[in-house]
Amino acid sequence: MKHQYMKHTLTHHAKRAGIALAAVAAFTALGIGTAQAAPTFTTADISINSVGFIDCSFKETGLTPGATVEYSCNATDVGWLTQCFIRSKPVSNIAPRLHVAHSSDGLTTTQDRTATNRGTVTSAILTAYPTAEENPLVEPLCPTVEGVTITEEITAIRWCNASLVDTTNGITGALEPSLFLQIKRNGTGTVPDCGALAGMPSDF
Repeated sequence: MKHQYMKHTLTHHAKRAGIALAAVAAFTALGIGTAQAAPTFTTADISINSVGFIDCSFKETGLTPGATVEYSCNATDVGWLTQCFIRSKPVSNIAPRLHVAHSSDGLTTTQDRTATNRGTVTSAILTAYPTAEENPLVEPLCPTVEGVTITEEITAIRWCNASLVDTTNGITGALEPSLFLQIKRNGTGTVPDCGALAGMPSDF
């Protein structure tokens, strides 16, 4: 009698276990339960740092752990002013110079990041404006004067249509139509708006 009772109990538990496993399989088939979340930018910001570069900072979650993800920090146009200074004071008889560059001039930084074991990437990417060294045909703005140190410095900058993109998964994290920074308070001149910059010829 005791043997039959134990056999009946084991059979009952086996049936219950079979039902539970079937329920788990059904939920899995429906996509319910522990399915991995889709990649998402939980934070994303584009700003201009103190030297005029665009800074794309972000956190993306829901990635495959250990996956390599490509990110792009870019803009369509940028315009900036440079001016001659002597001991932090602008040279009044030399007008500021406006520089313009477009996407075809390399306003894109593309870098790879590796997702953590939790499927997260937290990082920042910088994109710089072109430098004078990249266009040696442009004459220096400031003259060479013996015994006097005159430096050409950036005073203000405007970036247009800046974006941060996870290019691997095709997700845009942030967009900024126009970003402006006055780097030197005593700088003169005005950087045109983005509509005007888009139609201007490139210096590069």
